[in-house]
Amino acid sequence: MGQNGINLKQIRRKRNVGKKSRILAAVAILICLSLLTALVPASAQAQPARPVAIELDGRPVATEVAPIITGGRTMVPMRAIFEALGAYLNWDGATRTVTARKAANSISLTIGQPSATVNNRTVSLEGQPAQIVNNRTLVPLRFVSEALGARVDWDGRNNLVKITSTEASRLRSPVTQEIRLTTGGASFPFPLYTRLVREYRNITSPNVSIDYASVGSGAGIRGILGGTFDFAGTDAPLTDAQQAQVSPNEILHIPTVMGAVAVAYDVPGLDRHLRLSPDVLADIFLGTINRWNDRRIAALNPGVRLPDHAITVVRRSDASGTTYIFTDYLSKVSERWRRDVGKGTSVSWPGTTIGARGNEGVSAQIGQLPGAIGYVELSTAILNNLHVAQLRNRAGNFVVPSPESATAAAAAMVRDMPRDMRTSLVDSPGANAYPIVGLTWILVHRDQADAAKARVIVDFLRWAVAERNLEPFAEELHYAPLPEPVLERVREQLGSINHKGSRIWQR
Repeated sequence: MGQNGINLKQIRRKRNVGKKSRILAAVAILICLSLLTALVPASAQAQPARPVAIELDGRPVATEVAPIITGGRTMVPMRAIFEALGAYLNWDGATRTVTARKAANSISLTIGQPSATVNNRTVSLEGQPAQIVNNRTLVPLRFVSEALGARVDWDGRNNLVKITSTEASRLRSPVTQEIRLTTGGASFPFPLYTRLVREYRNITSPNVSIDYASVGSGAGIRGILGGTFDFAGTDAPLTDAQQAQVSPNEILHIPTVMGAVAVAYDVPGLDRHLRLSPDVLADIFLGTINRWNDRRIAALNPGVRLPDHAITVVRRSDASGTTYIFTDYLSKVSERWRRDVGKGTSVSWPGTTIGARGNEGVSAQIGQLPGAIGYVELSTAILNNLHVAQLRNRAGNFVVPSPESATAAAAAMVRDMPRDMRTSLVDSPGANAYPIVGLTWILVHRDQADAAKARVIVDFLRWAVAERNLEPFAEELHYAPLPEPVLERVREQLGSINHKGSRIWQR
């Protein structure tokens, strides 16, 4: 019995140990399973059973990678949603920030940041920051869409995001078949118009092609008067005599943007903004001042070593609105210039000068000729890395050309703008105003002979100017946007365009 009792105790002890081992093994398995589950990416766990679909104004939106749902928020590739909404997109790789603009709305998001900037206001993203997944930048769909003026609804039954855009972002269809317009004129706005016609073609179906030739304002005016251009660009308004050539029809002046005419130069050894006063600038172009170390230039630039180098004046050889703005300014600030030379798209230049065609040609000559000075629109000067002068304005301040100083020039003068919008903005009294600023216009017949072309012209100008879609491109290219009172005048002008008495745009 004793021996048997000992054996029974050992058997029971072994059974208890085995039972405990099995329990511990089961717990270990459960822990491993939990760890494996935790390692699965949250975004993968959050994927719905069916893929998310997106519609914009009833049309499906294709994305290069499928949208994901994370934290209850739908995230989509940034390019797909911004381009679908018709927004201008910029990606800054250094700061990992995406910025988009559409009309008056702007939005900026930085990868991983909990807030965004919408129209210069900081707004919380409520737990849905932009992120990079599989080398794709994903942004919160609802937040982006609503920030750019669209409405977003969720159709849970069909796993569908429905976006209703503003009228400005819809695909436009002004005509029922492809059409091409022949246009041209001012080189001053050429960089901007090149962008606009390309963007407009991308949002029209059937496609609308607009060929804009940078041939100068004079050629643009001749083209619209002669009927070879469907519309024309100019930086110089028509004279009353030119208007009378098409009477009783009227050629409307539709302003698009404002811009500064920069005085660009290549002075050997000078690496700062040269300061020039109105009288000195006029005398340089009159030929009275002909060397860079002239005492009057030196007096305006104390401490600057100016070379004993001849000044070479470069000017436009073609009839030019840029020339009109520049000579309009010189005529206002110099009695001798007004008496001996005057203003116009073409003038008889005093002294020895070098002529070049277009802003592009003048810029090229300045960049190749040490000691050269000339006048070009600001965007061209910046694109060609030219030095530009600070000019003393009517208030006595030296001002560098910029969109901001162009806006300051217009601010004090738009109130007195005539109804037909033919006006000059040079020599503004504003304290921060750059003194050589001009409007650039689209010239278009009020009474249109071709109904299809009329619909395209009105639709293009509505989209670009009246609906303010040109503004992101204008900012990028250093033009100043029109103030709202002028835009309302633009809308009135566009509303008067007609075909056989029937208005194209029923406002």
